Amino acid sequence: MKALRRIALSHCRGNHPDLATLARELGSAVRCHAAGLDLLSGKLRAATAPLIRPLRTGAQDVQLLLIAWPANHVSVLHDHGVRWGLEIPLHGALEVEAWRRRGDSGEPLAHGRHWLGPGDALWFDAGQSRLHRCRNLSGREAALSLHLFGGARGAGLAYAQDTPSNQQRMHPPRPAIAGPLPG
Repeated sequence: MKALRRIALSHCRGNHPDLATLARELGSAVRCHAAGLDLLSGKLRAATAPLIRPLRTGAQDVQLLLIAWPANHVSVLHDHGVRWGLEIPLHGALEVEAWRRRGDSGEPLAHGRHWLGPGDALWFDAGQSRLHRCRNLSGREAALSLHLFGGARGAGLAYAQDTPSNQQRMHPPRPAIAGPLPG
């Protein structure tokens, strides 16, 4: 984890990192340290709720999160407001379902999917309306991912299924920290 944190922070000096280069370097490190990351994720197999662990960055405008996803877990539909970001699985596989807002009503509409394995990264620029939902593709094992966000801390939007009629309701953003990762 120290190597991944060091790489992430070395690229986050200034207003906006080169996200493609950052993704390439993080992906290479994930593949090099796969055995250690597999051991860490093995300790998380019994998790029934997502575990979100903020990692210290020393920078006020950069947020680095380590997330353990239980089997079949799906996040709510959300975006990160005016921030740039990068998501990279460390163990397991994630599906990132992309959505866009309908111009006339702002209603979310599904418009694509990305499947990410260990070392594959997906990133988005600041101000890009990037609604998405993440899901652990495994029905049996926890997945582990690293999420890096930066730029001005603006209001992110979160949508959650509210009724059986599939209507979406917006909730204010509140990162949930379920607890520390097992040591």
